[in-house]
Amino acid sequence: MDQEFKIGDIVISLLGHDKFNPFIVVGIDKNGFIAIIDGKYRTKESPKLKNPKHLKFVEHNEEILSKVNSPLTTNTEIYKLIKVYKIKE
Repeated sequence: MDQEFKIGDIVISLLGHDKFNPFIVVGIDKNGFIAIIDGKYRTKESPKLKNPKHLKFVEHNEEILSKVNSPLTTNTEIYKLIKVYKIKE
């Protein structure tokens, strides 16, 4: 079952060096890859493209999305908003 991701979804990485870290979906490219940011390693200026099979949906959060879309919100503020979703494994 493939998950359909939307901009504004909070996701957890399942594979890679960023495994178990939370991200927010900020875009979807034409090949189906998901553009994600965390505000620390992947900033608004340089999102990471990730295979959707390597992501787990957590929740959709319009409040965080509105902050991400605001030019006044810093990457540090984004990181602080989503770090509560980090899981330890």
